[in-house]
Formats: sequence, C-alpha cells, structure tokens
Amino acid sequence: MGSDISSRTMLVTGAGGFVGAAVARAAHAAGVNVHATGRAVSPDRLSGSGIRYHPLDLDDDTTVDALLLVTRPDIVVHTAWAGVSGAARASDVQSANITATCRLADAAIRSGARKFVGVGSQAEYGPLDGPVAETHVPMPSTLYGAAKLSACHLARQRCEAAGVDFAWLRLFATYGPGDNPNWLIPSLIAQMAAGVAPKMTPGTQKWDYLYNDDTAAGILATATSDARGIFNLASGGSARVRDIAAMIRDRVAPGLELNFGEVPFGPTQIMHMEGDIAALRSATGWSPKVGLAEGLDRTVAAYSSSEARKAVA
Repeated sequence: MGSDISSRTMLVTGAGGFVGAAVARAAHAAGVNVHATGRAVSPDRLSGSGIRYHPLDLDDDTTVDALLLVTRPDIVVHTAWAGVSGAARASDVQSANITATCRLADAAIRSGARKFVGVGSQAEYGPLDGPVAETHVPMPSTLYGAAKLSACHLARQRCEAAGVDFAWLRLFATYGPGDNPNWLIPSLIAQMAAGVAPKMTPGTQKWDYLYNDDTAAGILATATSDARGIFNLASGGSARVRDIAAMIRDRVAPGLELNFGEVPFGPTQIMHMEGDIAALRSATGWSPKVGLAEGLDRTVAAYSSSEARKAVA
C-alpha cells in the first residue's frame, strides 16, 4: 500500500473500546487521517485525543453506508464486537456480530476502500495446548469463537471477490492501562490494592499476554502494509497465571499471601494458550516491544495514578 501513511484515511470501529481506542490513537499519532466510530456518544478513552469521532450503530445499514461514503476510508479496521464476556459470549448477539461485520465489509467495498482489517480471537481455534500457528485447523468450542470465525470467512470472501485486500488478526489476550476492570490483570490489581487476596485457581495454566500498545502497533502495521490473510496477534510467549499474580502482588501489595487453588479449574480450562507470531512478524516487520514485567509496571502505575485522582476528587 506504499510507505506514506500520512496520505491515508482510516476508519476504526469499536474505537470506544480498549483495543479500538488504542488503534485509533496509534494511527492518529502516526499521521493517518483517522475517523473513529463506536456506540458511545463521547468515549472516555478518546478524550482529548483530537480524533474525529462519529457515533455509529453497525446494525443500521443506512448510517453505516452514509458514514463510509462521506469519509471514504482507504482502510477499514474493524475492532467492534458486542458480547465479549460473560453469558453474552453464548448469546444471539454473536449472530448479530457476524451480520454487522458483513454489512461493514459491503459498505467498505461500496465506498472504495482498499483494505479491510478485522480483529478476531484465539477462540476461533478452540481448545489449545501449547503454541499455535495459523496452520492449525480452527475448531471453535464456543459460540463467540464460531461467530468470529464465521465473520472472518464471510468478510474475506466479500473482500477478495471485490479486489479489496483483507487481513484478519486472531488476538490472544491483551492488557494495559485502561483495560476493562473485569478481566484478570486489572481485577487482580484492584483486589490486591484493596488488601484482598483474590480467590484463584492453582494458576498453573500458561497464557499469552500482549501489552495493548503492542496490540495497536500490530494492527496498525497490518493495516498500513501489504499483509493479507489470517495472522496471530500475540506476544509469542506465555507465563503461568500464578507467576503473573505474584508479579502483580510484588508491585501492589508486597507480603500479601496468595492462596492458589481455592477455585478449581473448570471443565473447559485451557492450560496453555500461546500464539506463534512468526507469520505476522514476517509480513509486517512488527514485533512486541513491551515485556510482561515492564507492561505490569506501567499498568500498576496507571492504576495507582487513577486511584489517587479519585481520592483527590
């Protein structure tokens, strides 16, 4: 797609979310002409960014078409997805996500976009046990994973038939300042900061966590390069959950006793989730920059600063 990204226009969906906001900010900082969209009227995560934001309901064909025809993006980055946690992962909203993705791809094609980038999930693979590459046959075991996989295939078919470049990033796990509080790392930070020892499993499962700035950089690199196809977006390594918890404890509440094993593993517990990132590295030159220790330092510091501001207020 060329090297001068400052001449490009990018539309980012889900820009009020953790990943979407980071992508919009990274693209804006790189000089891309960014149009951000989301359901919120004015998302906190984009406050003060100077990024043009358009409230948008992806379920509304008319407004989706109208916005893309007005903004005429060269690149569409689709991070929006409803029902990413809890019971909603097994609800009918997942089918609606497939339709919304196809609707967006069709609108992108009609508006003249040259590339469509979607953010998928490691859940597309199904149960994992060790490092997984893109050659692994997807066998999703959840409705959420099946919907992501379906959206990928249907949007890809549309784009390829229209001559529009297509890339899909299977995101493993991301973390960092501003993460949703119910996810593991921010939840552990908040509980330990309150002097509470969280109830935990044995913690011997190994998970792949990618710092959110690196997540955004990987998506931006994919969007602005010639990369096409399906790629894993991960750190390329993994750490035991009990070790992550201990690292957080040492930063937040030194001396706090952690009692692993109070919660048993569930019947579908994944014991080793790790993404092989060789393909994305080769296609884009991207690689993670922030290691787990540094990422936790930054995340804890941001949480402490936020709590201090709340106390003053």
